[in-house]
Order: sequence, then structure tokens, then C-alpha cells
Amino acid sequence: MLGRYGSRNQLKIGSWLHIRNASRTSVLVAFILLILFLPEVVSAQMTTSDVGLDFATATGLATTDIRVFVGRVINAFFALLGFIVVLLYIYAGYLWMTARGDAAKVDQAKKVITNTTIGLIIMIMAYSITAFIIQALTGHSIVPGAGGGDRGREWGEMPHGGPTGELGNGIIEYHYPEVGQIDVPRNTNISITFKRPLVLSTVFRNYDDAETYDIADDTVDGGAVPEVLQLNTDNFKIIAVTELGGMDGSSPDERFDTRYPDEGALVDPPPTVRITAVAAAFDPLEGQTITISPALPIGSPTTDVVYRVALRGGDNGIKVWSPSDTESADPDQQNAFTSMNADGGYFWPFTTGTMLDLTPPHITSVVPIPVIDPSRPADVVPRNQLLQIYFNEAVDPTTVSGIIGEGGGFTNIEVKARCLPDTDCDFSDGESFISISGKIYIGNRYRTAEFVPSEPCEGITENSCGNQVFCLPRNVEIRVRALAATLSSEPPKASRPDGVLDMVGNSFDGNGNETAEGPESAERRIDFNRNNPPAALAGINDTARWIYHVGEEIDLRPPTVMDIDPKSAPPVDPLHPNHPEGPSRVPTDLPITVLWDKIMSVRSMRTGAYDEVRNAFSDGRTTIALRAKELAKKSLDQDCSDPAEDCPYIQLDPPYFFMDLGEGPVEIGDEMVTRMMITHRGFFTANDMGYTMEEMVSWPGRLPVYQPVIGAQIQDTLQNCFFPSVGWNCAMGDNNSCCNRNGQEDYLCSI
Repeated sequence: MLGRYGSRNQLKIGSWLHIRNASRTSVLVAFILLILFLPEVVSAQMTTSDVGLDFATATGLATTDIRVFVGRVINAFFALLGFIVVLLYIYAGYLWMTARGDAAKVDQAKKVITNTTIGLIIMIMAYSITAFIIQALTGHSIVPGAGGGDRGREWGEMPHGGPTGELGNGIIEYHYPEVGQIDVPRNTNISITFKRPLVLSTVFRNYDDAETYDIADDTVDGGAVPEVLQLNTDNFKIIAVTELGGMDGSSPDERFDTRYPDEGALVDPPPTVRITAVAAAFDPLEGQTITISPALPIGSPTTDVVYRVALRGGDNGIKVWSPSDTESADPDQQNAFTSMNADGGYFWPFTTGTMLDLTPPHITSVVPIPVIDPSRPADVVPRNQLLQIYFNEAVDPTTVSGIIGEGGGFTNIEVKARCLPDTDCDFSDGESFISISGKIYIGNRYRTAEFVPSEPCEGITENSCGNQVFCLPRNVEIRVRALAATLSSEPPKASRPDGVLDMVGNSFDGNGNETAEGPESAERRIDFNRNNPPAALAGINDTARWIYHVGEEIDLRPPTVMDIDPKSAPPVDPLHPNHPEGPSRVPTDLPITVLWDKIMSVRSMRTGAYDEVRNAFSDGRTTIALRAKELAKKSLDQDCSDPAEDCPYIQLDPPYFFMDLGEGPVEIGDEMVTRMMITHRGFFTANDMGYTMEEMVSWPGRLPVYQPVIGAQIQDTLQNCFFPSVGWNCAMGDNNSCCNRNGQEDYLCSI
């Protein structure tokens, strides 16, 4: 071949780009790339022992995550190849322009262009396949600015905590869709759980609450409160990010209205909204949840759409009821959010996919396990037992939580009892089932409903941490029923919320056949019996029921921590516990896991902030906090290698977090236990904060530090407190608490 074109250097270079060689080289490069980098990424996602999980949670994460490093190497490699492609096109153009009619040169130029184009196509395909596989295996993208989590930072920018610190640390306990959630069904509803009861006039359109907590005299447009209420779209904005406006205005409210214009938001027709009931008497530990239902499916059937939910803060925004600062028994109105700017007091993004969700929800487990043989003592339920239902997906919290009995009227889940024959029981006549008064709470990412009876236990005024204990009636048979909703003309969608619904409005699949068939009807008169599931489903409807036998005993054994992951191992160098060579290979988005020796109550898992000044939880309702020290350099250009010179920093907002218990208790040995996970915004490494290795040595106090704290008032499903706060690897001695190997006097557990 070389002889055909002569021996000039530029022509020898061109002959090297024969199509077969170029294709083979590109394929070989792509294959080697996958072989070299995919094992590292797979191990980072799918194992724990290989990524150094035996690390101190309260130790800084010193270097870049291995996945980020792999992505940077891949991007740099392809950037180099892209540069070579540009040079080859320039070279081909040079050959063609200087051919001066020489057919051989023109042919050579065409071949260079053809071969380079083929190589470019192969490179793009290899990059796309690599990016797709890594995204599928790890949930992280190697494409800059795409799918890389929820930090919202571009390459080279300093990290920031973002506005989502209100989730967990602030007024918001949880919401669905979650922060940055992708592939959300287009027919989704939006639910938000606040940690305090809401001032309803700030939630509903045209609602007048007379500025009182009591709802008896509330009106809408001067008349009675209707069954279906409309959302106050001045305070709650749901908008595609492509419709966001600027930030002009002379006040925070004006800037908020400019940023979230009505023309692009879900305003006309306004979404409807439902809300959970709260007790008539104000309870500072009681929260409230709303579910917002858009009038039509959002998003697009052909492309993903990024949405943002923004909540107005400040004096003109959303308000909650809080304990009064005076001796008055009436609560005071308080701004829900501590700040207000163009993006409101709080906002978060999510992305819709192109599909509708047409799959009904079902039960994965119930607690306790339904009794099979009531004659066995082990199958008799203690009186202080809480009842739990675990679902396979998030369910509409307004359809599975509420007050049963006086002051409520919630009927979607029934808890009824009748006296067992020949026992000492004064609850009923033994024939008819009568409702047990109480309240059903929602937790675990809207996947667990928990019933707490309202009757105090006789003879037990409080548990070990001073809280009142509530009991089921003694010597009774309890029947629990989870009702399916009335179906619309387009199943599985329900026509009204008179049964359990998922987050898109699909009715409950109680018999587990993956089809929504509705409640009792002429064709299906029998409820699905979870005590003795039928082999055939003919005539079985989608309402599920199960029974328990309750005795007279009360179980007072407190829960203890069996294990935590990641573990807080002693530092390698006791004199420098935040050594810069710390656990650098730990994925920064790894959930913090606590394994309990009993099944835990979701109602008692209440997130909150930690007051660093008082060295205690910021309020009395909090049982779980996530302490964080993130001191980012003000600028990446700063040189902080000399400890004698000042190194300005910014204290970032704490990471958001929420609780996750999976699809129910797990079995370890012969015991059913709870694996509790603290899911959080990705932690920052010291590199993310802008520090080099040399700077970390000079400023060890700038290393990011994270420490979860679990309070003594977290409870098991028998309402026993985590007190004494006993860890898995410590001698209690005379201390009140014993976690992380060290006895301490505090009534909490820093793990």
C-alpha cells in the first residue's frame, strides 16, 4: 500500500489510517476500557468489604470516591481521543485542499475522513455503552452534569448543601417524590409530611380558619368546608424547570412569584389536596401530611421532564402550629421555614418518565405475624403491642393514616376486637367486633402504617424514658382489615379514596394477584384471609383481613443495637483521629445502617437537628439526628497549604436525611428484627470541599465529619424505649448509655 502513494511522510501517516486498523484499534480500546474500569465500579456498588466499610462514621472522608475517579479517567481518555479526531479531520482537509487535482491525494483524503468517521462512531458507541452500564450498575453517571446524584454541582464548582436541609433537619419529615427521584410516573401525586400541624388557611385555597387551631368554625368561601379542597397555589408551586422565570423583585415574595410564574405552574385547574387528621387537643409531637393531586397527568408521553416543587416561606407563606411561648394552652402560628428567598423556603426537583403507573400496591408483611394456632402461648400478643402493615411501595399517606374513634372517623383500615370466650374480658359482649380507638401513623417512606391504641395501660404509667404506654384490650380477638377502594371505570385507578391507594391513586391489591378488583361486591363477597390464605381466589375481593389473640401480659424488654454499618472503629492514630489518610474508599452515598434486636416503631423515628451549643437535640420530639461538619473553602483558587495563613471557609447546610426500613422486618436466626437505614444526601469528601492532600495535613480540622445520633426515646413495637442506650460492643458499667464502645452519661447514642 505504501508503494501506491509514494514515500512522503504525510502519505505514510495517511496509510496508517486504513479502515480495518482503525476499527480494530477503536474496538480494542473500548474493550480494554470496559475490562479495566468496570470491575472497580461494580465492586464499589455491590460489596462492602472491598470498599473499607469498617470506618469511623465520625471520621472525615479524605479522598475522591473511586467511582468519581473512574469517571474522570474515562472522560479524560475520550477527550484525548476527541482531540485526535479533530486533528485527523484537519489533516484530511489539508490533503484535499493541497491535492491540486491529484486523484490519489483526493482518494487518500476521503479515506482519512471515512476511517476517522467510522472510528468516531465506534468511540461514541463505546462511550455510550460504558456510560449506560456504569449508570445501570451504580446509579452514577460518568457524563459531566448528568445523573450524578443530587448535589447539583458542575465540574469545578464548590459544593453546597443546598436548600434540602429542611428535610430531616427542619420542618419536613419526608416527601414523595423524593429529592432528585427519576422515572416518576406521570400520574403521580405529591405528598409532604410536616412535623407540626399545619395552619390550614396557608394550605387550602380560599380557606378561613379564623386564626384558631380548632377547625369547628372553619369555612371555605364563607360556607361549609367541602369534601374536596383545592391547593393554595400561591404557597405551593409545582412547575417544570423549563418554565422557571428570573429572580427579579424588590422583596423575597416578589422574587418568588417571578421565579415561579403562574403561567407555567400547575394553577389552572388547581390541584386538589387531602390532609391527615390531627387530634382536637394540640400535641407538639404530632405532625400532619398532605397529598396533592394534579388535575391531569404531568410530564410528557415522549420525553422525561424535570419538575420542581417550591414552598413559600416567610410571613406570607406556609405556617404551622407550635407550642405557645406564654402560659396559654392555645398554640401559636409560626413560619414553617426559617428562611425565604427567590426559591422559597424549601424546594426540591424530581423527574417524570414517559409512562403511567398501572400496578396496584400490595402488602409484603404485617407485624405481628398473624396467629395460626391461638392455643400456643407464643402466638398470644402482648397488650402493649403496636400493629404494623408494610407495603411494597409508597402508598398515599392520607388513605392509610388517621384517627379511629372519637375525633377521627378514619375507616380505610379497621382495627376491631371482641372478647375471647371464657376469659376475663370487659371490652365487648363477645359476639360483635367493636372498633378499638387509636391512631394510625405513616412512616418508612410512606410504606408502613402503624396502629397505636389510645387507651393507657393499667398499672404502667410510663415507660423507661418517661413516655406514656398504651395498651390493647385484654383477652380479646383482634381483627384488622385493610380495605380496597372503590374502582373507577378505568381500573386499577380508584374513583374515591375510601380504601388504601398508592401514590398514583391505584386501589389496593389485597389478595395479591397483581390486579385491582376492588372491595366486597356481589361477585366477590369474601375478604382475603392472611391467617390462612386461600389456594383459589374465586369470590375473593381485595380487602385483606387477619386476626390476633391478645392476652394479659405486657412485654417490657428494651431494644438494643446489634450492629451498625459503617462501624466507628478506633482511629489509626489516636493523636490525630481525623487523619487525612482516613477511609477514602467508602462511597459517600452509603446509607447508615443500624440493626436492632427487635422490631422497631416507625412512629418513634422522628428526625431533627442537633444543637451543637447545647449538645442535645434541638427539640423534644427528635429521636434521630445527623450531625455534620462541612467546612468548604470559599474558592478553589485558595492556597491553604500554609497553616500559618488564614484559610476562609463556608459552613455548609447539613445534609438532608430520612428513614428507610425496607419492605419489613428481616429474620436473623429465629428472631425478626429491624434494619434501619438513614438515607442521606451524598456526603462530601475533603476533595469535594476544595482541599488538596497537602492542605488536609495543614488543616485537619477542615475534614468533613458526620455522626448519626439516636436518642433514648426511639421505641420498639412494644413501646419500650432505647434506654439504657446499649450498643453491641460495650460494657455498660454505671453509665446511662453505652454506644460506640464508650460509656456515656447522655441519654442518647452517638454512633
